[in-house]
Amino acid sequence: MPQLTKLHLAKLRRQAKGNRIARAIELAGVTQQEVSHDLRCSQSYISDVSRQRYATVTVETAHRFAGYFGVQIEDLFPAQGDKRGHK
Repeated sequence: MPQLTKLHLAKLRRQAKGNRIARAIELAGVTQQEVSHDLRCSQSYISDVSRQRYATVTVETAHRFAGYFGVQIEDLFPAQGDKRGHK
């Protein structure tokens, strides 16, 4: 499973709006298909989460994504109004 570096994490945190799954996938150099295979969920679900078609995901799903990329949940799913990491 891919692990995002500190540099990747800094870039990821610059995205201010919504979830950061699409950016994490891009930075990790993996495809949605690889993520869906590794997390054992459908590629269409990964696509929908990446395109922010859901306002929220379950805590279990958030943990799975965070574990996959080796980051904290908050790095992928920042709280609304969370300005940490932004200048």
